[in-house]
Amino acid sequence: MKSVKTTFFTARNVAILAVLLALVIVLQVFGLAIPMPGGTSMSFVLVPILLGGMLLGPIAGTFLGLVFGIITIFDPLAMLLMNYTPAITVITVVLKGVMAGLVPSLIFRLIAAKNRYVAAYVAAIAAPVCNTGIFFIGCLLMQDALVECVGTAFWAFISLIMINFAIELAVNVVLAPAIYSVDSVIEKRLSAKAKNTAA
Repeated sequence: MKSVKTTFFTARNVAILAVLLALVIVLQVFGLAIPMPGGTSMSFVLVPILLGGMLLGPIAGTFLGLVFGIITIFDPLAMLLMNYTPAITVITVVLKGVMAGLVPSLIFRLIAAKNRYVAAYVAAIAAPVCNTGIFFIGCLLMQDALVECVGTAFWAFISLIMINFAIELAVNVVLAPAIYSVDSVIEKRLSAKAKNTAA
């Protein structure tokens, strides 16, 4: 326990986590304010969750994903579904957030030992796959309630989710590895500067 506290809860990590947490909250609230067709909402929030997992590890990715999941409970569609299937709704939205943070960070750690850039891209793909995949499974379990809530055919709603998924995937694949690359360059320069100052 002591080693986790000393290695994870450094001033640098806490500062990065605080910034990413603020981004998760702002981007998710902003995403909820922009309704998409069929009651879905955009998840630009996956980028800071993904970055948290890549920069700080699975603990940070999972925590940021959990915050995302909790905020998603207040999504208008989730609030409607709570009237029909409250347990499945809460489990679906929280689990998709947690797994969108945990799985990519584990994948990144696994691949990063061989190639950090490939790891960043694979993790960037994994985040929306987990988010949308778990949501899709939840939709299958709540099919009747969804049709009643959105007032359209179930498979028409699913096609809107797939469009949303494609946009999330593109945003993640473009932004997350690019931001990670910039952060890596800054980290190297700061480390070099610290070594020069110490010398």
